Order: sequence, then structure tokens, then C-alpha cells
Amino acid sequence: MIDDAIYEERKTSAGFLVKVRLSKMTYVVFSSEGPEVPKGARNNSIVVNVPKVGFFGEEFRVGHFHLGELSFVNVKMGKMVIPYHHGFSNEIKTIFLATGSASDALPVVIFHYRHKEELMHAWESGEQVHYLVVDEEIPRNEMVTLKIRYPNLNILVIKKKISLTETAKPAPSSSGKTADGKAVVDYNKVRAADVARTQSSNEMTGNPVFLARIHLRNMELDKVKQLLLENELTLQDVGFIRTFLEVMIKNENNKPELKTAKDKLISMSEVFRLSLVLLEFRIQDFEAEMEKGFSPEVSNMMYALLAKEQDKTSDIEKEIVFWEWKLRARRMTQAK
Repeated sequence: MIDDAIYEERKTSAGFLVKVRLSKMTYVVFSSEGPEVPKGARNNSIVVNVPKVGFFGEEFRVGHFHLGELSFVNVKMGKMVIPYHHGFSNEIKTIFLATGSASDALPVVIFHYRHKEELMHAWESGEQVHYLVVDEEIPRNEMVTLKIRYPNLNILVIKKKISLTETAKPAPSSSGKTADGKAVVDYNKVRAADVARTQSSNEMTGNPVFLARIHLRNMELDKVKQLLLENELTLQDVGFIRTFLEVMIKNENNKPELKTAKDKLISMSEVFRLSLVLLEFRIQDFEAEMEKGFSPEVSNMMYALLAKEQDKTSDIEKEIVFWEWKLRARRMTQAK
């Protein structure tokens, strides 16, 4: 256990003093005018958590860092510059993290997880990062699983398909461009709709979970409903989308727009829960749900979903069951 009074200090070339409290892994920046309050700091606090950044995948090479230990990196235009190698190339690539500090150097802790099992083991042992850098080769299901399990995790995705011409060498911007012109997309900072513009229409229509994320970010709840009614979603798709809804209902960051839409989000989550029972055709379970009764909004959506399932089935027995459930859902709507 590290003594609470032990600090590591670094004097930067621009004259700043960075003091890191090792037991808490927090730091304070001092200038000639005294302790710095970083731009955007919550409650104007001078104390900042040392960012922990993990690279996920065998393609990343970050051997120039002492992994899991305190390191210092340069800061340019208020953004922390973190270099890495990827693949077989010796070219140095870079990601940028906003700091709100005027200092020219700041502390960071870098980790490297080559496999999913290594990542999960580290996190279960208490080694959790603030940012996880992955490339677009990561399977979509793994990405969604990470976001579901760790909703506050900032995932930075290197998008190989987004490139700039060699003559265009932009300075780092808030969008998180890497030094070589490849974009780093932060799913917690960049609107999902902006990411969508980089996808082809075929990729988008084949990815209902991603579409749901876009619509939920934009609070376009009717479009989320249409995904369920107009697409053949798998049980896994439905489960992922419902998890997104549950995170929004929980609203840990107390966003006002989520408070306003809470009742609608609860109704939609209920529809997605019921649709799991329906898609698995668990007759007794669905009968029990109908006995409890549905709210007007839920019964309307379930009527539409039952009509869809009735239309597509070629099984006469299922068609009769769907017809009966649809009739009961309609009566619920009219009764209320």
C-alpha cells in the first residue's frame, strides 16, 4: 500500500509543476500564479484523476510505456498526446485526449490488453481504465458487450476507413483525429449520427443495434419502435437495445431530456422485454403477461408487433394464437 503522503513531482519545460498523489492517482498542476483549475473542471476543482488508457488488441504496440505505471506525455493545445504503433508499421500514430490544462506535460497510466480474457481479468481485479482504444476490427458484439457492462467507459475506435489526403495535415481537433489522418471516434463524445455518416447504407441497414443507438442518442423514439416493427431482429439485438433503454432510464448523469422522456422510455423498454417473450413464442409466459394487462402505449405497440408476427408466420396454429393475442391487445387499448 502506498503511503498517502507520497507524491511524484515533475517540472515541465514550460515551467509548470505537476504533483501526483500516488495513493489516489490524482494530480494538481501549479503555475507561477498558483494551482490551476482546468477548463471544464467540476466544481472548479484543482484535483484531477490521472487518466488510465487501455489499448485492446494484439495489433497495438505500446512498449515505449512502462505499462501500468505512471508516465508523462506531452500536451499540445490542451490535448494530451499519446503515441502508439499499430500493426506491422513502424509509423508513430497518436491519439489526443482533452485535458483543460495549460501545462505542456501531464501524467497518464497506459495498459495493454491483448485478449478479451486478459481485459476482463484485469477489470475484475479492480484495474479499470477510463479510456479503451480499439480498432474497427473488433467484433460489434464485443463492442456492445463492453458498453453494456461498463456504461461509463469511453471507447475510442480507430476507423481505418476514414482517411484524409496526404497533403492535408490537420492539427488535433475535438473530433479526435490521429496524427496520420485516421479518425478516432469517441462514442461518448461524438454524436452517433456523425459516426453514421461514415457508414455505407448497407452497413447501416444490417446493423439495427447501431441504428438504435443513433436514434436513442437523438431521442428519436419512434424510429426505435420502427426498428422492432420493420426489421427481423434477433433475440440478441432485442436484448442489446433493451439494455440501452435501461441505461437511459437509470440516467446516472441526471440528464434533463432523459427525465422528461422517462415514461416513454419505460414503455418502450417494456415492449422490448415483451417482444423477447413473443419472439421465443413462450405461450404460457406471454399469456401471464396479458393477464396482468398492458398500458395504452404498450398495448398499441404490441398490437402492431403481433400483427407483424401473424402476417409472416406460415404455421396455422401460430397464426391463430397471434390472432387471439392481437384481439386481446386491441381490447386493452379500447378499454383504457
